[in-house]
Amino acid sequence: MKAKDCIFFLLNKASQSGTRYLADILSAFPVTPKQGLILIFLLEEDAVTSARLGKRVGLDSATLTGIIDRLEKMALVQRRKNPSDRRAIRICLSDRGVQVAKEIYTETKTASQAFLSDLSDIEKKILRSLLRRVHAK
Repeated sequence: MKAKDCIFFLLNKASQSGTRYLADILSAFPVTPKQGLILIFLLEEDAVTSARLGKRVGLDSATLTGIIDRLEKMALVQRRKNPSDRRAIRICLSDRGVQVAKEIYTETKTASQAFLSDLSDIEKKILRSLLRRVHAK
C-alpha cells in the first residue's frame, strides 16, 4: 500500500479540506469552525450541561471548557446554574448567540451542500453513512 492510499491519511486530508472550507465560509463571523459547530449544536438543544454537550460534539472536557470560555467572552453563550442539580452548569445561548448561531447554521447548511456538490445524491448518502460508521468505532 502506498502512503497516499492509507485510510488514515485520506481521512486526515478530507478533514483538513472540510475544516479549511468551513473556516473560509465562517470568516465573516468571529468564531472558529469548532466554535461555530458548538453554537449549532446549542441551537439544536440549548441549556445543556457541559457533559452532555461534550458527549454530543465529541470533545473532552478540557477542550470544551476552553471553547465555552471564548464563546462566553464573546457574549454568545452563558453559563447558568442547573436548577435540578446544583453541581452541574448548563450552557445556554445568549440572545446574540441565538442570532449568530442561526446565521452560522444557514451558512453551514449551504456550505455543506456546496462542498459535496460534485457528488451525486446517492454518493452523498453513502459517504455520510460510511462516515457515521467509521465515527462509531
